[in-house]
Amino acid sequence: MEEIVPNRIELIPKIKGTKCKFYLLLLYIFITYTPMAASLLIWYEYNFLIGFAFFLFFTLAMGVVISKLRLLSLPPNQMEMSYSNMAIAKWFLDKNICY
Repeated sequence: MEEIVPNRIELIPKIKGTKCKFYLLLLYIFITYTPMAASLLIWYEYNFLIGFAFFLFFTLAMGVVISKLRLLSLPPNQMEMSYSNMAIAKWFLDKNICY
């Protein structure tokens, strides 16, 4: 009789190498701070309300980008778990760029 082994939870990968760590930092900054930086720039150039509207739009757009990164990189049995932006960036870089 075979024993059914539950799906094991994989740990968040550790990024090694200077180049991969630099990519990790760039991806994390892009995911986390792009909506705020873009909206502040638009607010400075145009108007507060337009800047706030673009902040909401860019936040929604980054949510879509993060969701696509999750689909491309997380193991199927861990899709429902909650991960930070840094953890998602680590999974994505480990699976797709820094092997």
